[in-house]
Amino acid sequence: MTLIPRRPDVVTILWQRNLLTPLVPTIVEAAVIGSAKPCKLNAGEPLIEATICLLSNRFVLVSNIDLGVFGISEFVRLF
Repeated sequence: MTLIPRRPDVVTILWQRNLLTPLVPTIVEAAVIGSAKPCKLNAGEPLIEATICLLSNRFVLVSNIDLGVFGISEFVRLF
């Protein structure tokens, strides 16, 4: 019997900082290839909550681009 490896799950999050609360970036939009379960990636939610959930569920942060007001974070979960 040959086992076919499962594709990795990939999450890309576009986030922004509110100028009134710059230390609490929020999610603008999230794209998921595969699954992000059990994490919720809703627009307007704090980025830190999504990051903690993803890292607690075997995701690894592979890229974080901070453009000042906006940024992009990419996570991958390998099996």
